[in-house]
Amino acid sequence: MKKGLLLATSLASSISFAASPIYQPTGSSFTLGTSVNKRALSTALYNPAAPFLMVNNKDGDRFRMGLFGPMAFGYEFGQVDSLEEKIDELDETLDKELETAEDVDKALRDVNELISSMDENATGKGMFSSQIPLFPMIYRSPQYGAFMFDASLTGLVKGSFLAEEAEIQGKSIQTQSSVYVKDGADLNLSFGYSKDIWANQYGMLVGGAKLHAHYLTLGKALLVLQEDDDIGDEFSDSLEDNQESTFGVGLDVGAIWVAENYQLGLTATNLNEPEFDYGIIGQNCSSLTGTQIDNCVVAAQFASRGEIASSETHVMERQVTIDGAVALSDKQWTLATSYDLFEVNDFVGDQYQWAVISASYYGDSNWAPGFRIGYRKNMAGSELSYANLGMSLFKRFSMDLAYGLETIKVDGTEAPRSLNLSLGFQTAF
Repeated sequence: MKKGLLLATSLASSISFAASPIYQPTGSSFTLGTSVNKRALSTALYNPAAPFLMVNNKDGDRFRMGLFGPMAFGYEFGQVDSLEEKIDELDETLDKELETAEDVDKALRDVNELISSMDENATGKGMFSSQIPLFPMIYRSPQYGAFMFDASLTGLVKGSFLAEEAEIQGKSIQTQSSVYVKDGADLNLSFGYSKDIWANQYGMLVGGAKLHAHYLTLGKALLVLQEDDDIGDEFSDSLEDNQESTFGVGLDVGAIWVAENYQLGLTATNLNEPEFDYGIIGQNCSSLTGTQIDNCVVAAQFASRGEIASSETHVMERQVTIDGAVALSDKQWTLATSYDLFEVNDFVGDQYQWAVISASYYGDSNWAPGFRIGYRKNMAGSELSYANLGMSLFKRFSMDLAYGLETIKVDGTEAPRSLNLSLGFQTAF
């Protein structure tokens, strides 16, 4: 296999070989933001004060729970326009006999041009998340407030390209350029409590706190691009060998002011900023065998130049989010917005700071569908933006699509750089 084609194949394999969860909000929250909406159960998962508002106590209800999901899938790619055309051109060049010095120099320039392009643009994420079936579970006591139990699996995987200039050795082109993958999977069990703490003729103040127990597995692997490698097996073995699982506890607090036709919310997450360790690469290379030694030595070289970290710790950074909503027509129509105050890193080091605006309609009839639309932008990191559209059927089934507004070209056709789809089934308000 030609080196140029192997670059693209390796990166694609690194993105897709593992099923890994998602960092972004899931379910209706991706469209609606963090502002609580009693018709959308997934909006109770962020602000710890929200569960108190999610049970219809006027009808004597005490419980509310999820049934299945929401389950979400998504991807996010770097800017890789015209990459296929570049690879095809390189393939034609490598098929030619390199007989003269001019042929060799031109082929080397073409390879290094592709490597430079991959270095800047070739990144990709695969994402998956799901609530454990039947979660969250909310019980609201007439006297003692609301209790919530939740269980979910979240995380992601990211592949990126590390460039090393190619050289001519004999009549072949050699490079230590590599594919670098980081992934994380978080099993999160949480317990929350919320209660009304003050009220007057204008509204009610609800407060809450939530404790998270995280079992977070973080791994990374580096594979030097070589001919005739089984990329999928290489990465599976490397990630399995270079994973570390850590238990940690996080604390969130929140408050919501609820009035007749508006509400305001404040959420602070990861107040204690729990820490989790990654697996180690690029160390103790002499204890390895076969191609693992080559990968380890090259990883150590990239680490010595500061391009990757041989050992590192992920910190779930503190975040503060403000939100607000205005309700119209007996709270069937809602306009909502939310904004993160800080930039925070996800499991693989990408930064996120969400700004969201949305509008939604939920009727009282079980047969009338609910609709929601929104706009979401990451104010940090990739700065990607999304047009969001969601629908609810029978007050129980929900589907949301987040369509990335930035594009890449695939086979000459524009496609979104990012896309997320979420499906869920829940009990009704």
